[in-house]
Amino acid sequence: HITDDWDRRLCKVYLEEYMHPDQLDGELMLAPGFCTPPNTDYNGYHNYINNNLPPESPHLYGLHPNAEIGFLTATSEKMFKVVFELQPRESGGDNNQATSREDKVRTIVDDVMEKLPELFNMRELMAKVEERTPYVIVCFQECERMNY
Repeated sequence: HITDDWDRRLCKVYLEEYMHPDQLDGELMLAPGFCTPPNTDYNGYHNYINNNLPPESPHLYGLHPNAEIGFLTATSEKMFKVVFELQPRESGGDNNQATSREDKVRTIVDDVMEKLPELFNMRELMAKVEERTPYVIVCFQECERMNY
């Protein structure tokens, strides 16, 4: 993470020392089957990525193909569990009316909303800090993200 000017300065030095344009000349593979794009403008890079990026697969991440099978199995099990939980069920009332799907979802959402903590008061948090170290800055960034 670049959290302040010193981090930015250090990163810039590393990039100037280790990254050179001639490193990207030739056929550099960014991923299996995906070479570096030719020199172009911003829209050209977007077009190159949209047209040439191979489909996402475990192979792109250096994983075995079974990794995708396990992931898809776990995801589908979660999805079916949620769908099953949202199905209408008989209520315990006298007239035996089934709870609608919308009522069930509304109940779950209300329950989750009640359990959410209050938003962080960023001004108050920032006022309490004496020294803004990189860890404190990252903490502030995480608090801001959790507020939204």
